[in-house]
Amino acid sequence: MTRSKRQYGSGCLLKRRKGWAIRWRETEIAPDGTRKKILRYETLGEVTKKEASDALVRKLVAARSHAAMRSRVTFRTLASEWEASVVPMYKHSTQIHRRFMLRKHLMPRFGDRMICEVTRQDIQAYVAHLTQQGYAPRSIDHVHDVLSAILRTAVKWGHLQENPARGVDLPKLKCVRPKWVLTTSQAASLLNDLSLLPRTMAGLAILSGLRRGELFALRWRDIDEQARLLTVREAVYDGVFATPKTEAGSRQIPLSDAALTLIAAWKAHVGSIEPNTLVFSTRMATPILPNNVLRRFIFPACARLGLPRATWLTFRRTYSSWSHDRGVPGKVVAQLMGHANVDTTLNVYTQVLDGSLREAVDKVGSELFNIVHKQKEETAVSPLTVESQTAIGNDTAAASNAVPTPCPYL
Repeated sequence: MTRSKRQYGSGCLLKRRKGWAIRWRETEIAPDGTRKKILRYETLGEVTKKEASDALVRKLVAARSHAAMRSRVTFRTLASEWEASVVPMYKHSTQIHRRFMLRKHLMPRFGDRMICEVTRQDIQAYVAHLTQQGYAPRSIDHVHDVLSAILRTAVKWGHLQENPARGVDLPKLKCVRPKWVLTTSQAASLLNDLSLLPRTMAGLAILSGLRRGELFALRWRDIDEQARLLTVREAVYDGVFATPKTEAGSRQIPLSDAALTLIAAWKAHVGSIEPNTLVFSTRMATPILPNNVLRRFIFPACARLGLPRATWLTFRRTYSSWSHDRGVPGKVVAQLMGHANVDTTLNVYTQVLDGSLREAVDKVGSELFNIVHKQKEETAVSPLTVESQTAIGNDTAAASNAVPTPCPYL
């Protein structure tokens, strides 16, 4: 009797001494990107025929899916394609950051490996390596984020079944540099120590909570002195103009008298004003680099005053903290700062001022003192007189000798 021919792609069970082995075909992506069916073989050891059959079925089900089971494309090839087609979708600042992380960290580590060989264990070992090298937890998180984005794209493009970067243990995030905000006296001293240009920029940053990219992208058309409004339309990074960081970043900010005074002084100094010209620019009408202002003006002024180095983030954090300290609702502060989420404003940018801590302690202490003092007054009862004690005794005896009246309902 002739044996029936197996169907192509159905796999087979193979008896190997005391155990079993399985053989099947699955899709593989070659280094040049082409797909082809290849034969796979796996020894299962001493298992039953039923267990071997179940293992073969699982392999066949996975092989019949559209995704490739194995990709021999190198990480370098895939990352280059990701950089060319996915990275341009990000903001300019994000593009620079992700390209730097890719070239500085990921290409040297994973570049020559096949994408299918990058395992979760390998990524965990790399995280441990970065930790031992002294990298800050935030920096390690950024590297992992870029790696995860590349591998997530590999899953979408059919090179991987799952993202091995998911589930990796990362070091706990913590602030390497302590966060701080300016007090009103420190802010006044800093602004008085600066010349007109840096004073206007720093003062407007403190009084409006603008991001540095939004501040240096301001044009005169964005400032309406009559309506006392500042409109945020764009942001600049490394000389490239784009929309603000988030959708909530496009907003209008009311201007205080102090902010209007700073703007008027700078406007009088500039002279001719064109609506489309930048409020703060170089002699060539190009955007000023924010770090140059810090190095040339802000940092030296902080050193003269004995203050820690203040940055543009310090000014933005100061605005948020001052608003919170004066009772401005968190939703209002978030809208003014261009945050879609109130938690970002409160948890990231808002610091509790020292005066607020003292005021809170005094309030709690005063409240506790009033409660304790009131309880003492209530427990201090005056002693009874002899007549009162006699009257109470007579009333008690009369009550015990009285004949109880039967209840009419019984």
